[in-house]
Amino acid sequence: MQAAELFEQEIKPPEVARRLRVSVKSAYQWHQLWRDGGREALASRGPSGSRCRLSPRCLEKLAAYLDEGPAAHGWVEDQVWTAARVATLIGRKFHVSYSVSGATRLMHRLGFSPQVPARRVAERDERAVTVWREATWAEVTARAACGGYICFEDEAGFTRRPPRGRTWGRRGVTPRVTVSGRRSGRLSVAGLIAIRPGSRTRLCHRLRTHPAGRGKRRSMGERDFIALVDGVHQLLKAPIVLVWDRLNTHVSRVMRELIAERKWLTVFLNRSGFGRDSIV
Repeated sequence: MQAAELFEQEIKPPEVARRLRVSVKSAYQWHQLWRDGGREALASRGPSGSRCRLSPRCLEKLAAYLDEGPAAHGWVEDQVWTAARVATLIGRKFHVSYSVSGATRLMHRLGFSPQVPARRVAERDERAVTVWREATWAEVTARAACGGYICFEDEAGFTRRPPRGRTWGRRGVTPRVTVSGRRSGRLSVAGLIAIRPGSRTRLCHRLRTHPAGRGKRRSMGERDFIALVDGVHQLLKAPIVLVWDRLNTHVSRVMRELIAERKWLTVFLNRSGFGRDSIV
């Protein structure tokens, strides 16, 4: 109705188009409608297009089916919703035919959007996760309540051979690069983040190179991990409550002895929420 108010003020269509950010052609069409029928001729008639072929009740059911996930309806391979699968689901459940583009618009109308799903292991034990969150985590925070830092540690390994990238080449001819056939060794990195309310969060890491060769170690050992923890303790000058996974070097006899020698260190073991244990 803004256009009608401007026309009543005898403002020309080009100026109306500029103020309302529409085309001059649209402004002239509105002006003609206003002259012939007044304000009522410019009243909105609602959104254009055909009506939805699913009732509000069916739309609620469809949203519930989508929330159940693709696996619940037979798509167990990759467990992702596609517009084609949604159209198939609508046909199965409501006996209504939808095109792929129509199913896409319907998904947007229901509040869904294309997203990259997060992965979750099938062996995940929800009960163990709940116990860890409610019981073990409370114990972790209680141990750190006397001025200690809660620390989380993880590690990763990388090959020292350059990664394969993309390059330009002639069509039909695969480019080749020359690399050494010998083993290139590996690089290990362990990272630890230390958190305490009211204090600056710290992120520390330790690198270790492993030369190539048969019989040589290709990952970090107990001494490497404990050296990282010792360095963090020297930096923070406070007790440490450490949470890490059940890597073999984390639970070995040597590591248990090293932990027992450090009275300022408390370690909680966690393997993606599957269980709980603690080493004091």
